[in-house]
Amino acid sequence: MQGDQQGQRFISGPQQLPRLFAGQQIQTGPYIVTVTDDMVAERERQNEELYRAWLEHQQRRAMDPENNESEYLGEFKEEAVRRSFIRKVFCILTLQLLLTASVIAFFLFVDAAKKFMIIHWYLWIIALICFTISYCAVSFSERARRKAPYNYIWLCKLTLAMSYLTAFASAFYEVEIIFIVVGLVGLITFGISMLATFAKFDFTMRSGLIMIIGFASIVGIVVMMIVLMFTYIKVLHIVISVIGMVLLSMYLYFDVQTIMGGRKIELYPDEVVYATVQIYVDIILLYQYVLMFVGLVHKR
Repeated sequence: MQGDQQGQRFISGPQQLPRLFAGQQIQTGPYIVTVTDDMVAERERQNEELYRAWLEHQQRRAMDPENNESEYLGEFKEEAVRRSFIRKVFCILTLQLLLTASVIAFFLFVDAAKKFMIIHWYLWIIALICFTISYCAVSFSERARRKAPYNYIWLCKLTLAMSYLTAFASAFYEVEIIFIVVGLVGLITFGISMLATFAKFDFTMRSGLIMIIGFASIVGIVVMMIVLMFTYIKVLHIVISVIGMVLLSMYLYFDVQTIMGGRKIELYPDEVVYATVQIYVDIILLYQYVLMFVGLVHKR
């Protein structure tokens, strides 16, 4: 009897992580990742470790029957099917861009509003803080970006703050330059979106490269901005604007591919607010860097 009882303890196997298959799509945070052969091998290694740990646990239990510790558990979220995800993202994005354009036009064409913005210049710091908090909330808090109405409240806060910051940056340029920049940004955004959608080059497979280039670019911009605090060098301003445009174009390409799907990394269908925020921030920051570049080139 004792041998049968000990044998029964070894009958049920450990609860392991779900097996992966090459080409399978799984959710990791807000993204859907296409499984590669390396990921399959890594999952098998993890399950082997779980089995060895379970086996050791069973052996300890056989030696000490009073030990009833819980066994190892593995959790894995099931994937969902994308339906109206892309349509929702671009509808919300259109509303955001229209609101931002309206705010820019208001402070640009209403003299009293423009003077108020220039006199109370410190308000852009408050707007920057509000934008940073909202962006971090949407990026790092699942409740802030998924649960209604909190996700839309954060989205509205971010859009209003970013709109004011963009209007503040635009207030120091002529109307003709603003129209030129809007046209250029529209063409760049459309071209990048078409390339990201139909090109075979998958930027999501090179997320590590994007991080390295982004970090190096940000460090370079910060260093040049510190230099410009003590002296004025027009070439450095142009270099900063060019680096910013290239970097934001790269991020826009990556984010569009994660939204359209069919790549190694793609956004989960429930991440509508997160996806909209990423594209919106890419476009608005791209606008500001193009505005800086055109303004410097136009300046004599």
